[in-house]
Amino acid sequence: MRRCAPRPTRPLGQTTAAARLARAAAVCALLAAVAGCAPDAWKNTQATGFNGWLNTIASSCQPLTIGSVDVGRSIQENAMAAGDDKYSYFLDVSSRFYAGEISRDAYRQSLESFLGPGTSNDAAFDCIFRSLPGR
Repeated sequence: MRRCAPRPTRPLGQTTAAARLARAAAVCALLAAVAGCAPDAWKNTQATGFNGWLNTIASSCQPLTIGSVDVGRSIQENAMAAGDDKYSYFLDVSSRFYAGEISRDAYRQSLESFLGPGTSNDAAFDCIFRSLPGR
């Protein structure tokens, strides 16, 4: 049976250059991952407010119909699960409007151009605008 020669030991706390380099790379990768996730963590409270606003307009603005789309029903049924492109667009534009990134006019024009004109649009947008918190 062959025995391996004992490895030379280093004093405690000393590492090789390769080990230090690997540790530094791991720390950098961890910091990059944390930095990449941080913005979403801060926006989580905004998402909670946005979801609450959606629930409010779905219940208090009935019927919430824009063009031929019953947006209120889509919110209640979470039409994202069904892959509804019109609802996905509504959520995208509404989240930008809720965050203050687009004006009321731009919001209305965007949705009407995608979802279409309708006799109930005025009532739907009036209720949506009245339900927007703090504005």
